[in-house]
Amino acid sequence: MDTTRTAGTADAKNTPEAINGGNAQSELDASKTVRLLPNRKAEAYFYGAQTGTVPEGWSCRRHLHHMMFELNVVLEGMQLAEVGGASYRQGKDHLVLVPPMMLHSYRAEGPFTFFVMHVQADDPIFLNKLNRAKLLLMPPDHEVNRLLLPEMLRVMELAAEDGASKAKLFRCIYTIMDVLESFIDEHEDRGAGTGNDVLPIRIAQAIESLVANRQAEEAISSGWMEELAARLGFSRRHCYRVFRDAYSLSPREYLAVLRQQEAMHLLTGGLHPVEEVARRIGYDNVQSFIRQFVKWTGTTPGAFRKQRSGETVYLTPLELE
Repeated sequence: MDTTRTAGTADAKNTPEAINGGNAQSELDASKTVRLLPNRKAEAYFYGAQTGTVPEGWSCRRHLHHMMFELNVVLEGMQLAEVGGASYRQGKDHLVLVPPMMLHSYRAEGPFTFFVMHVQADDPIFLNKLNRAKLLLMPPDHEVNRLLLPEMLRVMELAAEDGASKAKLFRCIYTIMDVLESFIDEHEDRGAGTGNDVLPIRIAQAIESLVANRQAEEAISSGWMEELAARLGFSRRHCYRVFRDAYSLSPREYLAVLRQQEAMHLLTGGLHPVEEVARRIGYDNVQSFIRQFVKWTGTTPGAFRKQRSGETVYLTPLELE
């Protein structure tokens, strides 16, 4: 009898209820010491890298990059750069940083050798920091130049190497982004921005979608800005102001530049008829598109396709996915 009771007691200690109860207590204890950290995902797109030597008289017409920043270095010679309305003489080992949505152009007084790269990042806070910092021209003795130039030259080497390690390439790219963000955080006035002012980026993305994610037969309506602001939950005036303050151009000017660049891509990148190009960028009347294209470039779409295709290699297409 005593043995039976003892066995029964021992069995009770090993019942599922007892075991689960012990686990529940362990889980309760663990919950006091274990902290769950958020899942995160980051993407960077290395795009449009080029290196080479150009002759006297070469030029790269005014353009901008959506959601990308550009780094441009002169390896030999001198380049004349215009970035955000300011002009610079960019000599050997001088770096130019072009934030997203900033108009810029280049030309050559004489032959020079260069390397240029673009990075699309899915971090609107970082991109806004680049716009606020206005860290445009960095001579060789600049603190950031000394940190960035070796990484850029390594990127150039890896990008030109067949079968190069993608991990090594993107390690350099993320090092570049880290150097830029750390410098800006250290030197930026605390009142310059909250770091969370992502509305300008959201407006830019919505404008890009008007061109990139639109059905071919749909024209862009005359009230597109009011519709865009309503979708974002703000007034048209507020959206206009914050966008202009961030990028020094209006939403309508930004849309015009995007349409121009996308039209140039379509005209030089394939055999798309002019009528199709007009529809693809939101024009329901091909004659209106032709008149506007002449204002943009000084020539008709057909003549541009034949004569100026070589000038569009610097443009980054609208790739929002």
